[in-house]
Amino acid sequence: MLRKKIKEKPKSNSDFSSVSVFFRLISYLKYQKKLFLVGLLFSFLNALFYVVGSFYVGYIFREHFDLIIQSDSGANFNLTKFSIDIAIFILSFILYGALRYSESVIYVRLSFNSAAKMRKEAMEKLLNMPISYYDQKKAGDLISTLINDINNVGNTIFNTINNFFYNFFNILLSVITMMLVSSVLTVIIVPVALGLFSVSILVIKRAQPHFVRVQNLFGELNGYVEEILHNIKIMNAFDRRDFIFDNLKVITRNIKLIAFKGDTVARSSEPWFGMVAYTVQLLIIIISISFYLNKVPMYGIKAFGLDQHGYATSGTIVTYIFLNWNFIGPFQNLLSTNFSIQVGFASTYRIFKIIHLPNDSTKELEHLKLTNVRGEIEFKDVYFKYLPESPTWQLKNANFTVKPGEKIALVGPTGSGKTTIINLINKFYNYQQGSITVDGLELKNIDSNNLRDNISIVSQDSFLLNDTIMNNFLVSNPKLTTEQIKDVAHLTQADHFINLLPNSYDTMIENGGNEFSQGQKQILSITRALLANRPILILDEATSNIDSITEKIIQRSLDKLMENKTCFIIAHRLSTIKNVDKILVIKDGNIIEIGNHQELIEQKGFYYNLYTSSFE
Repeated sequence: MLRKKIKEKPKSNSDFSSVSVFFRLISYLKYQKKLFLVGLLFSFLNALFYVVGSFYVGYIFREHFDLIIQSDSGANFNLTKFSIDIAIFILSFILYGALRYSESVIYVRLSFNSAAKMRKEAMEKLLNMPISYYDQKKAGDLISTLINDINNVGNTIFNTINNFFYNFFNILLSVITMMLVSSVLTVIIVPVALGLFSVSILVIKRAQPHFVRVQNLFGELNGYVEEILHNIKIMNAFDRRDFIFDNLKVITRNIKLIAFKGDTVARSSEPWFGMVAYTVQLLIIIISISFYLNKVPMYGIKAFGLDQHGYATSGTIVTYIFLNWNFIGPFQNLLSTNFSIQVGFASTYRIFKIIHLPNDSTKELEHLKLTNVRGEIEFKDVYFKYLPESPTWQLKNANFTVKPGEKIALVGPTGSGKTTIINLINKFYNYQQGSITVDGLELKNIDSNNLRDNISIVSQDSFLLNDTIMNNFLVSNPKLTTEQIKDVAHLTQADHFINLLPNSYDTMIENGGNEFSQGQKQILSITRALLANRPILILDEATSNIDSITEKIIQRSLDKLMENKTCFIIAHRLSTIKNVDKILVIKDGNIIEIGNHQELIEQKGFYYNLYTSSFE
């Protein structure tokens, strides 16, 4: 909450594993197997043509320049063969470029299709999580995961598959060709190079937790900013700008420090990588010269550059150096994309934390569906608390029965348990003890979606979509006709101001309806609820934010809305509930009085004191 100070040092995620994240990312490609296989084929072919081009550099040097050097006159130079070899060399790189481009296009489609599927899975998981999950999460952090993190993942999948498979085939084909040129040299060079490169891998691994922490902090920053913007009027009213800036400084400072540390650690591998690359090249030259001077065979195939005795030629060394660069280069390519991949892996970790959240165990109990709902609701010895580990019950030993069509008012001080009862009826939370039934069916066993299809809610905070007025009404029932909507709008008097708008029912609502007064927004919400025509209605302080005159206008709409429905009403003005069938008086989680207005007044108990005091 806003009153809490932001923690100075966020916790790191010790269970981060880039290997497991990598394979879980790749698993999303299985949904597009054919496209992936085509991309894989292109990766292999462009790596093949690149290796052929690299090999041909040394081949041309040996076949043509060696002959020129050996013959002072250059009489042995074959221009036709030289032209053919040059054409093959150029063609190999043209094919490489064309295939590399095609491969990238395929992998772009693969990566962002996979990211879209991941976003869908994460959204489906969040929509199926219980309300208690959201009590512990900041909306901004979840938004950051669904948007920023999944965008990062789209880039990561592209960078991963676009670089990994191409470089894998490049390394594989380069090593095979190096073995053909000189198996002895390859057996020496490759293990040495891999051993030296392993240092870079260890350094990069040390940087991974820092990238995870940075993404978590970005989520915290988004959550905090969202909270500030949502409460900006309160913040300005209490002049809390310094408090806000202090907290923002803490978060941004942590992001800066941890990001700097992660980048510094990761980039420290680059100088080492460059040193290793040139050390290996120098080693190739030294070993090749030593073998030649000491007449040690290179043990390769003559067609790949060795002379008739199996000794290295200048063409052999040139070929091998180019192939070795082709072996080392892929490691450097992977390192250069390390930062975007690490950020993506950190984002992927956050997304998978959502996707792999444990399913709501209470869903397994939901095997019943309501049909022909009458709206009879009964509470028997119900106990409930929001935090299972808390010793305090928010609702204790609640017992009451609501008959079909009855209007029930919930009255009591703030925090007494009124909203808790509404939350339980909506099945936003599950009660720990006792029984709640709807038309005789145990609430825990009723399908949540089916239950809510039979409940309409009008709250004090009117929620309007950024869409046309007509589409806002159609949310309640997509099958409604225009005439049906206009008839109900006339009944609630919503048409009085809708028809004054330039585009009438096709007027776009923006910013949640800020262009309307609070009373107009409430009338639109009531109209939408009336159009839904559901058997159970909940009015949660539906008129608390509007003046008395507007309330009287809205009350007529509410009376129409409540006809022939089981209604639960939470009201801040007790004068508006005098005509309900039953009033539940709640205090400290206990239902202390039950009766209609006249009965409770005659008892001269807690309700009487509320009604006759300034509380009203």
